[in-house]
Amino acid sequence: MTSSVVRVSTCLTSCVLAGVVLVACAPSTLPQPAGSTESASPAIGGSLSGTPEPELTEAGQTGRDRLTRRYECNTGEMIRVRYPDVQTAIVAYDGKKRAMHLAVAADGARYVGHRYEWWTRGSGPRASATLYAHDADNSTGRELLQCHEID
Repeated sequence: MTSSVVRVSTCLTSCVLAGVVLVACAPSTLPQPAGSTESASPAIGGSLSGTPEPELTEAGQTGRDRLTRRYECNTGEMIRVRYPDVQTAIVAYDGKKRAMHLAVAADGARYVGHRYEWWTRGSGPRASATLYAHDADNSTGRELLQCHEID
């Protein structure tokens, strides 16, 4: 009986060690699990984050003018927003340009700064965006504009 226990114990130890060796030798470039943003791609072009992606010029370079998006809002007002990088949106509103920085969002891309919040969902023509004014306690306050991208 003792030799059976020793054999089983030796077999289990060998299996565990073999598993550790296999894991240690596995390439670090394994594909991401299904459902992760690294392995996912949108069904119809565009960014998964909701951040507008810069378009490429014919030479394959991003042009400064290509990083600017125009939005038409429910008030009839036109808003210009420049995205110099994925972390920043410069929103031209009420005669001033306000730099806002990417913040956590459950949906889309949300930028905050200067007591305002610019929240986009989707990218490309007809993508939606909302401008909010923050309250004194820095929480999202009232909605100022409902907009959609026009180019």
